[in-house]
Amino acid sequence: MEPSWDALVEATAGGDLVQTTRWAAARKRIGFRCLHVMVRDAPDRVLLGGCLMYAKRFAPGIWAGFIPRGPLLFTDCREVAHEVVQQVVALAREHDVRFLVVQPPEGGQAVENALERAGLRLGVPSVAPEATLRLDLRHSDEELLARMRNDRRRGIRRALCAGFAVGEEGDVALFHRLYAMTAARRGFTPVSLKNLRAQYEALAPERLCTMIVARHRGVPVAGFWVTRFAGTVTTKLSGWNPCVPNASLANAALEWATIRWARAQGARYYDLGGLDRRYAELAISGGTPPAECRHSPSHFKAGYGGTPVLFPRARFLFTQPWVHLALGSATQRLLVSPRASRIVQRLRNG
Repeated sequence: MEPSWDALVEATAGGDLVQTTRWAAARKRIGFRCLHVMVRDAPDRVLLGGCLMYAKRFAPGIWAGFIPRGPLLFTDCREVAHEVVQQVVALAREHDVRFLVVQPPEGGQAVENALERAGLRLGVPSVAPEATLRLDLRHSDEELLARMRNDRRRGIRRALCAGFAVGEEGDVALFHRLYAMTAARRGFTPVSLKNLRAQYEALAPERLCTMIVARHRGVPVAGFWVTRFAGTVTTKLSGWNPCVPNASLANAALEWATIRWARAQGARYYDLGGLDRRYAELAISGGTPPAECRHSPSHFKAGYGGTPVLFPRARFLFTQPWVHLALGSATQRLLVSPRASRIVQRLRNG
């Protein structure tokens, strides 16, 4: 652990939990190599920028690496971004990382520009959400409810009368069962139980993650896996058992209780944990979502109001220049396939 690095990440615009050494500790427990890039000003050794890179071995001597929400800049000098990116690529080559995915931090336009100058291409599946919704917790309960869609307000009011008990819990296996049910229904690969246990063991002692579970008559119905960092509580994962009585109201009870819990923890924002980018772009432009989106998770989340936020898209690089020159364009076309998305998801999930 490097508390000074973590404190700097937390204090920096765009800083994210995934760029802390505590998150790196969780990654190491499930077999990732964690490489630390730090660029300093030579005369006085002031830290100018850097990031944590996570690498997974695909074959002997061949690694794939990814940098979520990085690199970060700790100076107003935008030109530093180019030096940081050069150091990132050099470190990747030094450690046999042949394929690198970088998703810049929120507001990281200087980093985006530097990545483009270094030859990193768009088109790779993201290693972090590309959009989200945030609620400003400085608003009162009444103000937050007033900003919600009518169906969300009705759901919350009904849920409050349905007898749910919602609170923090520490049973990772229980949450994973709920989460795996949701993964099976929606057809995505769930984060492994081993991964969640590693996260919980590394983060929970510092109150950086917890589980919020809704029970009905003692039976667990729904759960959220949430993180806390830099004044924001974020729902990372969710699980729901539709076979329990009153299950249809459990998610509304859980979401509202988690919003209020986040404010009680002193958070300024509540992040609903990711939104489809196209949906977010429509919301920002004032457009109406198409009919096929009306039953999507993004439409459900949007009912709680909040401000849509777009994050930079991920870019990729074959770190051997001749390979990137020969295969970059073809790979760019292949990476948009559902199979490529599943591969990247497995890499992230460990």
